[in-house]
Amino acid sequence: MSGDEVTADSVSESNGVEDPSVSSPPPQALPPLVAYVEALGKYPHAVAIIIATSLGLNDVRRRKNGLAETISEALAAPRAAERLILGLDHSSRLAIGIFALAEAYEWSTHGLFLTLQCLDVDVRDAIVPLLECGLIVLETKDEAEVLAWNPKLDPASWPRSVLRLFPGAMSSARTTLPLSEIPNSTDTVRLVRESDGLEPILRLAVLWQRVSEAPLRQTQSGLLYKRDRDRIEEDPALVGPIADAIEPLPDPAAFWLALGRSVGIIEAEAGTERIIAAPATYWEDNAFHLPQMVASRWLSLTRWQEQGGAIAAETVGELALPNIRAACLLWLAKLEPDQWCGVEDLAAIFDRLAPGWARPLLDSVARDHLGGDLGGLEGILLGTGYQLGLIRLAEEVPSTRRVVQLSLLGRYVVGIGPPPPPRPTFDHFLFVQPNFEIIAYRQGLNPRMLGELGRFARWGRIGAALELVLSPASVYQSLEGGFSEPQLLEFLTKHSQRALPPGVAEAVRTWSSRRERVTYFASATLVEFASPSDLEAALVFWPTGRADPVRIADRLLLVEDESAIPFTRLRLAGSRDYRRAPEACLEVEADGVSLALDLGRSDLLVDAELARFADESRAGLRSDGRRRFVVTAASLLRGSTRGVSAATLSRWFPQRTGGPLPPAIRLLLAAATGTAPPLGTSRPIVVRTASAEWLDGLLQHPLTRPHLGDRLGPTAVIVPEESLETLRRVVEELGLKWESTEGPPTPLKRPTVGK
Repeated sequence: MSGDEVTADSVSESNGVEDPSVSSPPPQALPPLVAYVEALGKYPHAVAIIIATSLGLNDVRRRKNGLAETISEALAAPRAAERLILGLDHSSRLAIGIFALAEAYEWSTHGLFLTLQCLDVDVRDAIVPLLECGLIVLETKDEAEVLAWNPKLDPASWPRSVLRLFPGAMSSARTTLPLSEIPNSTDTVRLVRESDGLEPILRLAVLWQRVSEAPLRQTQSGLLYKRDRDRIEEDPALVGPIADAIEPLPDPAAFWLALGRSVGIIEAEAGTERIIAAPATYWEDNAFHLPQMVASRWLSLTRWQEQGGAIAAETVGELALPNIRAACLLWLAKLEPDQWCGVEDLAAIFDRLAPGWARPLLDSVARDHLGGDLGGLEGILLGTGYQLGLIRLAEEVPSTRRVVQLSLLGRYVVGIGPPPPPRPTFDHFLFVQPNFEIIAYRQGLNPRMLGELGRFARWGRIGAALELVLSPASVYQSLEGGFSEPQLLEFLTKHSQRALPPGVAEAVRTWSSRRERVTYFASATLVEFASPSDLEAALVFWPTGRADPVRIADRLLLVEDESAIPFTRLRLAGSRDYRRAPEACLEVEADGVSLALDLGRSDLLVDAELARFADESRAGLRSDGRRRFVVTAASLLRGSTRGVSAATLSRWFPQRTGGPLPPAIRLLLAAATGTAPPLGTSRPIVVRTASAEWLDGLLQHPLTRPHLGDRLGPTAVIVPEESLETLRRVVEELGLKWESTEGPPTPLKRPTVGK
């Protein structure tokens, strides 16, 4: 069954930082036709020949490859699928009609079996003809599973897999009602109750707005990151209580997320792990049909149910209750418009036709759940069904038990009635307050107006009346979505019960004017000159009569029309692709603090980067055409106030110069931060020997080695002043001669020691 998995468990986090190992986006679902052909391509050759023959393709018996594409092309011929469906018996047409009712291109095998059993349809008689003509195919891992599909065996032993509908059959399939009659119907009721059907549209409008403000992030397995999941689950406008509720909706955040993805109001961004909001034009294109779209997608949600909410990610198995939704609507469609059916009566039908239908999972043992469980059925009919506007509720006379029937929208969704009339509208349903809060009354709203409201005002609380707030951010968002300031003020003025407060109108104009000060270019070319004088010289011979360039800096021009650039009169140094990593374009000179910029490899960002901690030399361009920058103590002090630290420069220099941070600049940084230890002076005592061999001996011998310092050369070593007398005594004890001299040592057979 088609459905979207909604997060239930958190992913690894530490101090609010998500696990970096989870970086790649979840796999995207294949298009329906591609998935159908791929599943058919796994069929054994003999089985594919049977399907092709049933379609009249008798010239394909010797073909070994391409049968799946050939069968798909045959079914895609004009009216081919329609003729096949008309030739099916009632049970097969009812089965394929379930796909059309839910607008689903796939359905689990045993989930569809349960739905058909609840509709008093023989599973084998319904499914086998559809498989034989290729209108549906079994998606399997290997040929063995296809061969295990034996029509002679009990359907309960058939492989647990997915049935895929040929996409071209969706428009030809029609809803087919069960042949059996629904018993115990009544037409004497009171206290009829029906929702306005706006609740799901309202919650989806809130979800769309919240995701527009900040996209959601998901892991590789499709779960939301904890921070984003908490943001959705704790939003009172999205998950707050429903004013007109009979049965509660468990786990509402998961339900609205799954429903929003199913109808396309939020969607996975291609190539990333983010979930983004649909464009603002979605409301204009889909508002009229959105209630029907929501109802159809609800029928095909398999990872959420009316008892318990979303299924945990680690749960193995498939929920049973979602497969009952379509059966409920089809049985109620058997009633006349003035007839009603008790919830207990519908449960009795399911108990008789499919014992154990109320089990939690399809894999559960049916006999452990035999009847007596109305919670799931009441959740379907009086919970989601009522909130979606599909079900009407009343009290039977004189038993006072609760009875239900399809609403006008429900009959239209099932396909047995005309479209419901449009909701009555009232022009003045808004109350705009001077503090920028807006109160909207539900009686005057429809899906399109809900979408328009959410484009320029932030949803606050959802109840019998709706609360929204105008803010600079919400107005900016509406302008980004194509909702202009005159349109916004016209909407508020037209639908407000009172005159628009002057402060509100003035604030909207002010916020809009601030945003309009920014000029947006869909595409443009930036031209960088080596010096301001070069830019002025280029403007002298710039062609007239075409789009004039815009000066955005002393060395930069913005040109909207690239063809207007006089390339023949300009000397081009190079171009830059800013999607690539920064390029090394600076050379550190010998002094360690001077940087030479290569204009042929530079980009527009390096100037801003250098300006943070270096100053450009006033000497201008060097003879080699390079600009020169100098790092000083004052420039580094300026950079420290702008967040430039030693760590920042240690990362920046390898990127921009290809080498490490120069020692001279490290010295200036240490001086600027006060971390450099004081410099000291001392007069060292140097011992010289006649040869390197004698010095090696002194450094190696255990009696002299502890009293010697750093070696200065082959025959010279430093002696700490406090160790001088000890060293002299040890040398004499070894039988070596010690002499103090101011000049170089005299070569002797024994080493001469001097100060």
